[in-house]
Amino acid sequence: MKSLLLGTMIFCLCSGAYARGSSTTFQIIMDDSGVLINAENADRYKLMLLGHLKQLTRKRELAKAHIDVISTSMGRTVWSGIPSDLKQKAERALALVENIKASPNTCNNLSGAFSELASNLTALERRKYKTAHVIVFSALIDTPRPCDKTTKITLPQTPPIKGNINAALSSSGLVRSINFYWVSPHQKHVWEEFLAPTFDWAMQSNVNMTLMDIERSKPSLENGLELGEKDDE
Repeated sequence: MKSLLLGTMIFCLCSGAYARGSSTTFQIIMDDSGVLINAENADRYKLMLLGHLKQLTRKRELAKAHIDVISTSMGRTVWSGIPSDLKQKAERALALVENIKASPNTCNNLSGAFSELASNLTALERRKYKTAHVIVFSALIDTPRPCDKTTKITLPQTPPIKGNINAALSSSGLVRSINFYWVSPHQKHVWEEFLAPTFDWAMQSNVNMTLMDIERSKPSLENGLELGEKDDE
């Protein structure tokens, strides 16, 4: 019964129908796990990020951009919509806000989240989208399976092998920007090395890519979204 109710909840969050009106998508991987560092402050900056997405309604070319939000704990898309859903549909916006809050009782499934990203991008390519902006808000700490309150995590931690994360980020021709926010300072150097192939690809493909720890994330998110110079809209 519990799994049935969970499936129903996810369907309700994702099922809002909307007309295709943009060739741009925002793919957001959001850390809602129990290992998110400084979780209360992080949740405040998540709302700031959502606020920037809501303001896209002011830009004609992005007002109907497609948005997917992927949960790191579930490893799948938990909300889909457009910027006006966040601005004009209070019930849908509140559902998203509640769904992305960090929960102390949940694990992290980073490999599943990035696999979901790859799947979403493939589907959007088939639907003839042209531009994708990828945003990852996560401490980048994976949780071993099974996990519970006594699970021990040692940092720095090796990035997960499953999910082919570099391929998930760099295999789609849609991607124009990739921005990591709220990365654990213990994980930053490890992930910079791990993502070296993607950084090389981004440089060669004129894709804006950044990886910011918590302190660098704060002023960046306060200033707005970093989408890079290249935009097909």
